[in-house]
This record gives sequence, C-alpha cells and structure tokens, in this order.
Amino acid sequence: MSFLLLVFLGLTAFLVISVRNPVHSVLSLISVFLLASILLFCLNVEFLALSFVIIYVGAIAILFLFIVMMLDIKIGDTSFDFLKYGSLSYFLSFIFILEIILPIISLNYSVGGLTDYTWINWFNELDFVTNVQAIGQLLYTYYFVFLLVAGLILFVSVVGALMLTVNLNKLLFQQA
Repeated sequence: MSFLLLVFLGLTAFLVISVRNPVHSVLSLISVFLLASILLFCLNVEFLALSFVIIYVGAIAILFLFIVMMLDIKIGDTSFDFLKYGSLSYFLSFIFILEIILPIISLNYSVGGLTDYTWINWFNELDFVTNVQAIGQLLYTYYFVFLLVAGLILFVSVVGALMLTVNLNKLLFQQA
C-alpha cells in the first residue's frame, strides 16, 4: 500500500513541475500534500499528517490557487531546450539520488537474523505515549520559551499586517 502511495506521490510531484497550466499545477500540489498526509497516517504519525492537511492544503495551497486564479496567468509557449539544461538536471538528479542512497548503504548491518538489525528495534525503546502527548511534553517543558517567542512574533506580525491594511485604506480613500 505504501509503495503505491509513493508511486502516486512521485507522479503528482512530477505533474507539479511539468504541467503547463498553473491551476492544474496547484491542484497537483494539493494532491501531493494529501498523498503525503495519507502516507504519514500509514506510518502512524497522525499529528504531522493532520498538520499537513490543515497547514499545507488548508492554507498554503488554497492561497496559491486563489492567487493563480486571480492573476489570470496566460499559458505561453514554454519550449525547453534539453541540450542546454538537460545535463544540469541529470547531474542534480544524480546527486539527489546519491544523497538518498548513501545513508542507506552506510547502515551498520549485523550478520544475524532479521531481529538483529539495530535500525529495526527502535520501536521497542519508545515510550508508549501518543504523538500529540510527546509533542506537547516537548513543547511545554523544554521548548516553552521558544513557543512563547514564536507566538509573540506571530502576534506582532498580525498586528503589523492590520496596521498596514488600515493605513493603506486611509491613503487610498484620501486620494480618491
């Protein structure tokens, strides 16, 4: 099941950069986020999966979609010179794949059976708490100062955005 999700995730991620219509590209981006959240649900990381859906699909991707539809972007002729840019893209793809494969190869495997692998037995050492409890314990015990500072920064940015909007409205209506 997860391999099928990964295949669809790769296909929709490729569609994000290959589709000529920007609205279809944003819709493919939304499907990438949804498939990634489904994959996180399959990995029992529910909090991050719901965060993906709420933050990325619910806010960012819909904002992209509204901006693209509001700007009314015309679809032009995008000819891509493979001889000019193809070698660079192949080189960067090779480096990317190499960075994925090298950590997997460098794992220290033992010679015993399947249960002797050190990277499989990590689950037995976890505390039996939910993801939300673990994140809450970390945020409200060790990182509470950073959480308060992040909340203060978000509050100041919202107040600043409101003040800019009010002042811009005053300027526009005084000149009209």
